[in-house]
Amino acid sequence: MLFSGCNFRPKNRIHHLQKHKVYVISEDTLGDIKKPIIKDTSYLELLFKGYNLVNIKSLDSTIQVHLRYADTSNFLKRDVYDGLQNAYLNCETALRVCAAQYYLKQLNPNLSLLILDASRPQHIQQMMWDSLKMHPDKKLFYLSKPDETSLHNYGGAIDVTLIDKTTGITLDMGTDFDFFGNLSEPIYESKFLKTGELSQEAYQNRLLLRKVMKRAQLNSITSEWWHFSICKKEEANERFELIK
Repeated sequence: MLFSGCNFRPKNRIHHLQKHKVYVISEDTLGDIKKPIIKDTSYLELLFKGYNLVNIKSLDSTIQVHLRYADTSNFLKRDVYDGLQNAYLNCETALRVCAAQYYLKQLNPNLSLLILDASRPQHIQQMMWDSLKMHPDKKLFYLSKPDETSLHNYGGAIDVTLIDKTTGITLDMGTDFDFFGNLSEPIYESKFLKTGELSQEAYQNRLLLRKVMKRAQLNSITSEWWHFSICKKEEANERFELIK
């Protein structure tokens, strides 16, 4: 069952903190609601709250989070999120992610979504673009130009994988997150299945991830197996506020 008490506010407003409540409740998550939510110490937490974004853990504490840009396990080899621990999204996207977690539990209760990235301010997008030493034409497959924005800059996209809760091990997806090569691109999966470079296990894991995300009305893309979004950038620009 989904219960939403989100306070939607218009774009181009003065940022201020405002209390809001959002609940996603199902029979198998009722016992998780009383668990304490980890408090962040990153400056980004206050920034995100100023844009009325939602901490995904406040909706469903069973969703796991490891923001790869909040430590050094990323292509930049540096923490660009100031140690941010929680994943923030706009309300509508957050609700759909919780729905995907619910659908996943119905298929395999031992699995969970593991969020690798969520909302990303535009100033960090600029820094990432400048830091990636790659030809601009190739960069566009993996990063949006800062002046053109990314769906992450609206809180409308997540990077996500699957994790086995019983072992704490992420499922094999054929490549790591932010792998800059064709093997990470769903459009080439048939080709790499034939050559054996993508295993059947990894392919099935990708299909499972896409299945639950699609059922929750989150869209995949052809260039990254881990990326899902709520809408196109043009629609996001009309409906959501740009996180600067």
